[in-house]
Amino acid sequence: MYKLTEEGKEYLKSGLPEKRLLKFIENEKSLEEASKFPNSQIAIGWAKKNGWIVIENKIVKLTEKGKEIIDRKTDLEKALEEIDKKGESKQDLIKILLSRKLIEETKKVKKPSFWQRLFGRKKEKKVEVRGEIAQLTPELIKSGEWRNKTFRKYNVNAPAPKIYPGKKQPYVQIIEEIREKLIGLGFQEMRGPLIETFFWNCDSLFMPQDHPSRSIHDVLILKNPSIGKLPDENLVAKVKATHEGGWITESTGWGGSWNKNEAAKLIMRSQGTAVSARTLYENKDKPGKYFLIDRVFRYDIIDAQHLMEFDHCEGIVIGENVTFRHLLGFLKEIAKLIGTEKIKFKPSYFPFTSPSVELYVYYPKLGWVEAGGAGMMRPEVLRPLGLEKSQVLAWGLGIGRLAMISLGVNDIRMLYSDDLEWLRNKEIVIL
Repeated sequence: MYKLTEEGKEYLKSGLPEKRLLKFIENEKSLEEASKFPNSQIAIGWAKKNGWIVIENKIVKLTEKGKEIIDRKTDLEKALEEIDKKGESKQDLIKILLSRKLIEETKKVKKPSFWQRLFGRKKEKKVEVRGEIAQLTPELIKSGEWRNKTFRKYNVNAPAPKIYPGKKQPYVQIIEEIREKLIGLGFQEMRGPLIETFFWNCDSLFMPQDHPSRSIHDVLILKNPSIGKLPDENLVAKVKATHEGGWITESTGWGGSWNKNEAAKLIMRSQGTAVSARTLYENKDKPGKYFLIDRVFRYDIIDAQHLMEFDHCEGIVIGENVTFRHLLGFLKEIAKLIGTEKIKFKPSYFPFTSPSVELYVYYPKLGWVEAGGAGMMRPEVLRPLGLEKSQVLAWGLGIGRLAMISLGVNDIRMLYSDDLEWLRNKEIVIL
């Protein structure tokens, strides 16, 4: 037999919180608004588990199932009524109500038999029970009390609580492994701001100001503040001269008139190469190897293959005698970092490198997969930034796509998932 707890009585009177949430949402509401609903955590959790709502882009929407149930009594509500009236209901519903602490089991009082009432209860024989222990402690040994104790038998079949040991988030683990391996190859990690000017993100990389990637459909442009600070006038003048007529780079440039105000506009960094440009300007002809694994932002429709923010892995090598052959050798070593040695190259185009290639890696289950792009930095990039003698090798990896392959997921959103079941059960991947 069972009876309602105080919380169970409240839900019987006013309705289950997940049911009341459906009427509050109506068709849809923002997650922020839904979170203000009383007992929102319980309500949202159970409504989502029952398939009554979905949460997309921080918007809570009713499903068809949720719309159907909104004006009908659920099995759980009927079970509350049954237990309130007769103390029993279906066993599967009782389990749910017990887990939610809406009901509790009533203790049965055994009535004495006719003969027990007539002659009185039989007096039970007292048996001296020595203390029973499950664990031997230093105090019991020192005091000698263990001699007066009975040791509890260990039941290997007894159910034990599940233990989930801590482990790194799978995607974070892959990023950290690649970072450690690049440092092991002698690369230094570079840093740069997430909010960037068009100057560093595009102009310093010899991307023309009418390039399609600069449109609002590709780059996230800041509204307030909208204008950033440009570097020193000397560098700005060199970049302007290079764009308009090639300056001293033996290039014809892009022609036209380069707009300083356009270069000062603030955006969310769309490529890690903006950090490479800053690093080149800072170090100039000083030899070095640098890499970046960090977030970039691009306007896109979010689906299984696309996000508006994702991670890029960028790298540059500065040296006087480095060649395209060295670049291919570096790419071969980098391919080993991501778990494959079978690679091939395809000629490609990037505004800031020439010659340029795309790197493809081979996975037995998927075949050839594009891993990233690379090339030799153009003089139109290097000379304005102060590199007069050196050449620069540059490469970039689509680290998210490679992580999806390694983790065996087909939805890029899973890389950033907070799904505890997936995080607990996902095997550890070692590249």
